[in-house]
This record gives sequence, C-alpha cells and structure tokens, in this order.
Amino acid sequence: MSDAKKSAPAPEAADAAPKPKKNTLLYVVIIVLILVILVGGALALYLIFSLSNTQNYSEAQQAATEHQAESEDEDKGHKKKKKEKKKGEHGDVPLFMKLDTFTVNLQGGNSVLQTEVNVQVADEKQQEVIKAYIPRLSSQILLILGSKKPEELTTVESRLKLMEEVKTTVNRVLGAKDEEDGVMSVEFKTFIIQ
Repeated sequence: MSDAKKSAPAPEAADAAPKPKKNTLLYVVIIVLILVILVGGALALYLIFSLSNTQNYSEAQQAATEHQAESEDEDKGHKKKKKEKKKGEHGDVPLFMKLDTFTVNLQGGNSVLQTEVNVQVADEKQQEVIKAYIPRLSSQILLILGSKKPEELTTVESRLKLMEEVKTTVNRVLGAKDEEDGVMSVEFKTFIIQ
C-alpha cells in the first residue's frame, strides 16, 4: 500500500506541469493584446495631432500670406512717396555709379569674361555708402562671375538673370531693405567673352 500511495501523487504532478504552459500562453496573449491596443492608440493620437497641425499650418500660412499682401500694399504706398520725393530732388535723371571693370576666368578655364559694372542709386548719400563697400562688393561680384560657364552667358535672358543676381548680392552686402537703401539696378556697360 505504501507503493500505491506513492504512485498516486505522480499523476497530480503530471497535471500540474501543463497548467504553467497554459498560464504562460495566457500571459503572452494578454501582453500582445495590450501592445496592439497601445500601438493603435499611439497611431490614432499621431493621426489626430498631425491633422490638427496640418490645419494649423494651413491657417498660419494663409494668415502670413494675407499679412504679406497687406505689407506689400503698405510698402508700395511708402515707396511711391519716397520715389516722388526723390524725383522732386533729382528730377527724372537716374544716378549711376561705376563699380569696377571685372576680368575673370569663366568656369572651365578656357574663356575669359570682361565686363564693366555700373549700378543705379537713389542719391549721392547712397553713392558714399557704396564707395565704402567697394572691396567687398568687388570680391562678391568676382565670385559670381567666375562661377558661370561661357554657355550660361550667351543669351539676353541669362545676362538679365546675372544682372539680377549681382543686384541681389550687392544689396545683401549693403544690408539694404529696399532699393533706396541699396542699388536700384545693375547695368553691364561692356560684356566681352573671349
């Protein structure tokens, strides 16, 4: 009988072993479900906030565009008054200033560009400001001209684009906020590519 009592607990031990596997499987399923819920919630929050931010961005962009349009209208009125004042002082005669004659090797090394650059300024005071910046302006213009390929400068449109690029660079160096603070136009008196 003692052998029979000892053999009876063995089947209980066998039944106890599969229960931890069922518990482990249950825990894994619960953890996976929790992760799915968390990931789904995070995705839902991301979509909600991204749509909200997109709408806010669109509204901000629209407000900025409206503000810019209003500012441009105000600037046009302000510039028109300045121009009328300037016309009264100098008449209709434009005021030009020679910056320098530039000779540069064009990109590729086989061609040379020689050009004389003149700028239109609002008044004599602006001429004096530009004179103070001539070394820096010359350096920046040389960099722009030297970065061009000969074939980039063959058409009228490409030369007009270069004039605008030089004007923008000159006004940036001068820290100009409008044409009265910087140069009004850039002109090439000569333009020879050899």
